[in-house]
Amino acid sequence: MDNVIDKEKLLLIYNPIAGQELINRMLSDIVISLQERWDVTIRPTLRQEHAEQIAYEESGGYNVVVAAGGDGTIHEVVNGLMRLDRRPVLGILPAGTANDIARTLQIPLDLLEACEFMKQELPQAIDIGRCGTRYFVNFLGVGLISTVSSEIKNETKTYLKHFTYYLKSLQYLQEDHLFRTMIKTETETIEKEAVMVYVAKGMSLAGIELFTENKMNSGYLEVIVVENIGLSEIVSVMSSYLRREPFQHKAISRHKASSLTLECNPAQIIDTDGEENGKTPVDIKLLVGALHVIGRI
Repeated sequence: MDNVIDKEKLLLIYNPIAGQELINRMLSDIVISLQERWDVTIRPTLRQEHAEQIAYEESGGYNVVVAAGGDGTIHEVVNGLMRLDRRPVLGILPAGTANDIARTLQIPLDLLEACEFMKQELPQAIDIGRCGTRYFVNFLGVGLISTVSSEIKNETKTYLKHFTYYLKSLQYLQEDHLFRTMIKTETETIEKEAVMVYVAKGMSLAGIELFTENKMNSGYLEVIVVENIGLSEIVSVMSSYLRREPFQHKAISRHKASSLTLECNPAQIIDTDGEENGKTPVDIKLLVGALHVIGRI
């Protein structure tokens, strides 16, 4: 009698409305593809934070847990997995608008190509950021990033989101949104008047690869402080981006840290991976190699 090798088990957590319901339309093809390697169980999300609940409560016994949706769905699944003592490998099927996390991990943006990618690639250990009791994969931000993301989320989920993001950013910078920030790292204290503080792990923001040198296993967080900046400065920075040059501007300072305390006056809303997550002050720490994900580093 031939030996039968049991397949590893995969839990597919998917957002049925992501990508204008793209996953719903392609679900059968996705499952057929994944079943070539894994024993697949599917679980749709029914409400906000449901992906996190499923990941935390139902991941036991699975070798791989796949987050299928946008960055918000991935963020929820990661927060569920990080609460576990034994964490299965994370897989990603990108179906959002920006797909920043997938871009950093070089995961194909086509869903069926992403399935093939998952079947061929080996899991890699990545660093995870911890913000209080919550976790983030791509970034944490306050100021411009959190305000603009919140307004856009309330207005649109269409493919105009990229363009809307930049329009909202320009509008924000023309108004008075300065706040005082104090950042304490292991090696320095930074005190500035700022419009944004951005703590980066990934290389992509709003679908554009701004920080191409960032790696998910770098062992550090990049802390970017943006002081008061006008339209001419934005043009200068974007010109640097188009020329693939590093951002260099007197109003933008960059620092590296593995842990920091972030304080703001007045207190600022915290955005982690595009999701609102309380207000400052907050302690931030990098957890090195805390999660394994199928991707390229």
